[in-house]
Amino acid sequence: MYKKIATTVLSASLLAASLGGAASAASATNFRDLQNVAGHDKILALHDKKIVNGVSKTAFAPQSKLTQAEALQLIVNGFKLDEKPLTDALIALNTLFPAVKENAWYANAFSYAYYNGVDIPKSVSPSATITREQYIDYVMTGLQAVGNMPAIDVVAQDIADGEKLNPAYLDSVQLAIVFGIADLDSERNFDPTQEITRAEAAVILYNAVEFLEKSSSNQANSNDERIIDVLPHEQPITAPAAGLYAAPENGKFFSTGSVQQAIDERTAPSTKVQVAVTLFKNGSPIDEQSAEGAAELKRLQSLGYDIDYAQAWTYQGNLEKVEYTYISGVFTAEQLESFRAPANYGYAFDFAANGDGSAVLGKNGAVTGTKSPRLIAE
Repeated sequence: MYKKIATTVLSASLLAASLGGAASAASATNFRDLQNVAGHDKILALHDKKIVNGVSKTAFAPQSKLTQAEALQLIVNGFKLDEKPLTDALIALNTLFPAVKENAWYANAFSYAYYNGVDIPKSVSPSATITREQYIDYVMTGLQAVGNMPAIDVVAQDIADGEKLNPAYLDSVQLAIVFGIADLDSERNFDPTQEITRAEAAVILYNAVEFLEKSSSNQANSNDERIIDVLPHEQPITAPAAGLYAAPENGKFFSTGSVQQAIDERTAPSTKVQVAVTLFKNGSPIDEQSAEGAAELKRLQSLGYDIDYAQAWTYQGNLEKVEYTYISGVFTAEQLESFRAPANYGYAFDFAANGDGSAVLGKNGAVTGTKSPRLIAE
């Protein structure tokens, strides 16, 4: 969407040294240009872990622009992707990425990043600078690749300059903000197309590595083996969706695949499923607690449906739990099959879940999910 600016920030030898290769042996405390730099303590912590180094004995060059090659080397170092075996049949790098040279200092970083799932465009230029949004996408796809992570649903964050975001990077940016890996400024801007600096990139990577370590520790304690696969959703908050789907037209309705699967697993017409009911009007969701939403709920109750407001919880920024209200209905398979949406609304039926993917409390005898594991997103 945006053209990258091809520019060489440092010589190739200094680039390799500054990203954990043949680094200067100087102590990080000798970096004279990190004073008053935001997150300098995190940069020093990465240096102590040999993830990042200075460009000389006394300089880190925090305001220098990061290149594509540097970004991938940082991510490989931070997530230790070079310690993961490459099991796929290797394809020549310059076949995958025509601008990448097989014998360049960054060649291994491209290989380990690509084969571990980092989403690198074929047109990448190693010496081109990288934007904030693309660096976040590299970090988040790398984070997904490194191990078992909890599957959660999150509340989409309000980004003031969100219209500048490339849609391909939107999910990664939303997740990074929710997880506390990246921040918005005081006016809630993200500056997605701004070229990222070495200091900014190092701080973001530190946050991602810290998040990974905490998540791994929590999983070890809970024996949770689900893989991270998260689908941010737009306000108003509704029940978490089991996948991406188009909004139903007025007068139409549908049940998501997980609801249909649960019905198929239990063949009796009297089988009851407890689902979240999302109302749409002209393709947009209706706030369930608005006057219009409440009136439609009352109409459904008058028709004899077992339906009312219910509560679950999800995550908002910095993984803070927050409750949300949704419309919950208990339907038999027969009722769902014969359901008729009014001409002025569309309906979607899906299983509700809390932010960590756990099932909501259901009524006696009602099915609240499928027998097989439910995917948050596909």
